[in-house]
Amino acid sequence: MFGKTPKKDRSDKNIWKKKSIFFDLPYWCNLHVRHCLDVMHVEKNVCDSLVGTLLNIKGKTKDGLKCRQDLVEIGIQQ
Repeated sequence: MFGKTPKKDRSDKNIWKKKSIFFDLPYWCNLHVRHCLDVMHVEKNVCDSLVGTLLNIKGKTKDGLKCRQDLVEIGIQQ
């Protein structure tokens, strides 16, 4: 349907359009600042970690002895 849609009745109190997938996590209700996730900074940190590990940049890589030991402990790596 093209064009403007008719206005909805604003009597309902639900102003959110989508529910975040984070609310399905079992520990999410116990977090004190669950509303303070900043997507831009999360993306930057993940990208920096990934690029640092792939390019093996000294001081930026997350691939170290403790990381490898953690992978063995959780059963991902042998």
